[in-house]
Amino acid sequence: TPPLPHSLAEMAGEFAEGRSALRQRVAVRSSVPKSADAPSKEDPLVKQDAPTVCGLPIKWVSLVLLTFVTTWTIFSIKLARKSSDVYLNSSVVLFTELFKFVFSGVFLVIEKGRDRKTLTAFWSECRHNPLEMLKLAVPGLAYTVQNNLIFFSVDLLSAAVQQVTYQLKILTAALLSVTILGRTIGLKRWISLFVLVAGVMLVQVPRKTEAEIPAASMGQALVGFFAALGACFASGFGGVYMEMVLKGSPKSIWLRNAQLAIFGGLAAVLGVVTKDLDKVSSGGLTHGYTPFVWLMAFTVASGGLLVAAVLKYADNILRQFSTAISVILTTGLSAFVLEEISLDTMFGIGTCLTIGATFMYSGSLDRFLPSCILG
Repeated sequence: TPPLPHSLAEMAGEFAEGRSALRQRVAVRSSVPKSADAPSKEDPLVKQDAPTVCGLPIKWVSLVLLTFVTTWTIFSIKLARKSSDVYLNSSVVLFTELFKFVFSGVFLVIEKGRDRKTLTAFWSECRHNPLEMLKLAVPGLAYTVQNNLIFFSVDLLSAAVQQVTYQLKILTAALLSVTILGRTIGLKRWISLFVLVAGVMLVQVPRKTEAEIPAASMGQALVGFFAALGACFASGFGGVYMEMVLKGSPKSIWLRNAQLAIFGGLAAVLGVVTKDLDKVSSGGLTHGYTPFVWLMAFTVASGGLLVAAVLKYADNILRQFSTAISVILTTGLSAFVLEEISLDTMFGIGTCLTIGATFMYSGSLDRFLPSCILG
């Protein structure tokens, strides 16, 4: 005789028991810790392997390259001016922005992996978010002014003096952060800013042996100093504005750099038209260009992108180490290779104070400072 079918109550009871057992098995499985060797790719909180270049961590590769490019930039400007004294700084700034746009586009394609879809996405971002893109017009103009003033100041100052003076951008960035962003700066950073100014002032002390350099007269040196100071303000303002507008933006850093280069290029065109239109009309944009001039434009363009890479893959403290090493290398090369300056005690103390203030401001010396300053 076939077994009688279960009653509805019995079937419900068996179903409940089976569901309970299934829940217990799932709970046991979920309580087992996952292997540390196989992190979940779907978990955004799990730290993935750091990107590498030829097997080396990209943060160290970018830092070494940034140190080299920062040091080489000043000397590339010097070499370009020695190779030709008729090229136009305004046209070099224009080609620098064009190089930045091309480099950013290449890195954006590498990051996304698909060239056509990347170009389509770039155009769509520019077309559908015009207000977001227009926000980059202000820092684009600021960075263009900064580059023009840097070229002008290097023509009037020695490489070492210009490099040390340019570290005043830390002071301008801090003051503008307080003014624009409403930030508060602690006692430690105010002291470091004071030390920074003192170091730059010691470096600027006139020396009799500097009468042989092109920036011989006191008037030219003073103009070069104010040009470097103006570059510091332009750099600080551009950085603070970028932080105010774009902080927390989910967009690719290369996308933002490409958009920034567009406005930088437009500002550079405006500079060419208002400043050197007659010279461009008669000789062309590339009049007086030599391989060293092209190398200079390439170096300046790559330096700005390397800073972005360092801030993305490393951190600002490591960037300060790169800056300090660059100041030391520039000073040594300026004294022993270009023979623009003669190192003395005053210059050495000023350079050490500038480098120390940079580390102090970034927090790298906190372990050596008393708690009353840190508080």
